[in-house]
Amino acid sequence: MDCRPLSFSPKLSESRLAQARSLLGWKIVQKLLCYALYLLGVDRSTISSQLEMPAGSIRTFIRSMHDRGLISLHDRRCKNSPFERDVSPSPPSSPTISTEDDRLLVRVGEGPPLLSVSLANTAQVRVLLLTLLHSGSFSAGQLAPFLTLSLDRTRRLARKLNTEDVPAILDQRKGQQQDFRFPIEVKADLAQQFVFDLLTEGEVTGHNLAVHLQQRCGLTLSPRSILHHLNKMGLNRIKKSLPKLLDETKKNFSNS
Repeated sequence: MDCRPLSFSPKLSESRLAQARSLLGWKIVQKLLCYALYLLGVDRSTISSQLEMPAGSIRTFIRSMHDRGLISLHDRRCKNSPFERDVSPSPPSSPTISTEDDRLLVRVGEGPPLLSVSLANTAQVRVLLLTLLHSGSFSAGQLAPFLTLSLDRTRRLARKLNTEDVPAILDQRKGQQQDFRFPIEVKADLAQQFVFDLLTEGEVTGHNLAVHLQQRCGLTLSPRSILHHLNKMGLNRIKKSLPKLLDETKKNFSNS
């Protein structure tokens, strides 16, 4: 900045300096002028003579401004400074839980999920949710809907997990009891709808399958159960390969 073409008024300067001294005190005004002159390129000896500040003090003050910022304007002998930076930590963000694309997501603040688990992994989901409940990160009311359990059952399972470990909270039913809602006829409808959705929509989700099976077959099935049985039947393994295989078959027929 070139100050040579600027016009300075001694009268205005005296009035403004008096006002600043009454508001801020002479020491702070002196330091402000010192730093302004330094930024404008005035050498330290000239600053020292104009402001009646020792050259060593100017050097120390400039270094402090660059290291500590505005707090350097304040007299260190005073306990409290209006220029003190607010270094109090911001309160931590509360964790949130949601489902998206057949996955359970746990987030803390903005950004990518802290945890992401497939809803088809029912045991993993149960252990994760009950662990979060026992740790105090979430309430039973927040997690019970994701577990499709009552509040009381959710709390009891969280305590059981803590005292007896994972095997105690897993479904202990054996054999046919696990598939009582998915007899062979239901599995056939599920496989057929899986292929149809894959070919017509290009993707398969537990939610869409549940809606389509309800509309077409009158079946009321949970998305999580559907995903569990898709994994058991091995259908998730052909999500990508089946459309490609059919496209290649069509091309071969058209070229023959």
